[in-house]
Amino acid sequence: MMRILLSFALMLAAFPAQAESRADRLFKRAVAATTCEQVPNNGRRCNYRFGDILEFSVKDVGGTDTVISFTMSNSGHELYAVIYFGCVAVVPGSASRDAPDLSHNVFVSPVTGKVYKTASQCRAALA
Repeated sequence: MMRILLSFALMLAAFPAQAESRADRLFKRAVAATTCEQVPNNGRRCNYRFGDILEFSVKDVGGTDTVISFTMSNSGHELYAVIYFGCVAVVPGSASRDAPDLSHNVFVSPVTGKVYKTASQCRAALA
């Protein structure tokens, strides 16, 4: 009996109490993809690079001459980016196993340069 209890306890320890959601993984991935720097005469520039499948940047974050540029974004890839109510939305592309499920996206505010989990959080950061 003790051996069964010990085996059961080891099995429980091997699995996390709550699995990380796909949305949480994408959020962490987006935060890790973010690099920002102060550029003379151009304000703060943030670049968002997701390996070789997606890259975009925001020049003059929060400034008066903000420019969003999409260096690499293709809806046929695992991820791609679009403008959604003033924020940059990172969404699953057709190569993603999550493509039919658009409930897990992340959003980037051109005003703060930060990554947000929901569109409403990002839109609030635009004000």
